[in-house]
Amino acid sequence: MLPYSCTEKPGRTAPRGGKALAVLTALLCAASIGVIDHKMRGYEAGIQGLKAQLDASSNAAMRSRRAADDDGMTPFRDEPVSRSVQHDFPGQGGALFTRWGREVCGKSKDIDTVYTGVAGGSHYTKHGGGSNYLCLPTRNVSWDHFKDGPQTKNFLYGSEFQIHGQDDFFSTVNAEGIATVADYDVPCAVCRAQVRSSTVMIPARTACPNDWHKEYQGYLMSAHETHQGRTEFVCVDKNPDVAIGTYESKDGALFYLVEAACGSLPCGPYIAGREITCVVCTK
Repeated sequence: MLPYSCTEKPGRTAPRGGKALAVLTALLCAASIGVIDHKMRGYEAGIQGLKAQLDASSNAAMRSRRAADDDGMTPFRDEPVSRSVQHDFPGQGGALFTRWGREVCGKSKDIDTVYTGVAGGSHYTKHGGGSNYLCLPTRNVSWDHFKDGPQTKNFLYGSEFQIHGQDDFFSTVNAEGIATVADYDVPCAVCRAQVRSSTVMIPARTACPNDWHKEYQGYLMSAHETHQGRTEFVCVDKNPDVAIGTYESKDGALFYLVEAACGSLPCGPYIAGREITCVVCTK
């Protein structure tokens, strides 16, 4: 053991004849401090590297959370995933349905929002194209191979509520205080009921059968019968959302209320000219 501490000053404490030993101690102390300083720099570099990895991981997680729908939608993945991790929902199966007219699927904990968007379809003046409405996502829209400009002459259009003169059928409680939803774009949400496995839309009903769960009720809508193209009948929520700023009549795939034609339909339960209700149920 050296007779001097590295914190002492050898010039003042060295005994007579011990200056050489003091100098040697000072050199050894300097060497030890150099080794310690080198190790400390190595430790600091390692800590900085770990911190950078943690920051990168945190940023990636934040980007993933932001990429997911703000209302709890399932994150979309571009890369293939194994079957064992493909489903983020608890339980097995699940009933899928589209909630036409709404941007949300509901507040129940057992209802998941797969994605939200706007309704679309073929133009009401065209003979061809598709014959159904689509719920088109407005977030995470992606493209593969494409060529800009019209190539196929087959187009997908947005949609609008066409309820002029029937403004009192749809509530505006979810529509941010506007007077009517007429000419506004039709929103939609694709939903999954976690603990149920069957879905049915029942026209001319406002309630579900016993032991079935009512997801929402509304009115039956489709394209106008005088238009060139045909669409499916869908159940549109009676309390729709609207996207403020979409009030502009650009037509496209249009939504009209459906009325009963008594005579071809059995009269009695159906009344001529009366708007048809609907309900969406899961079990």
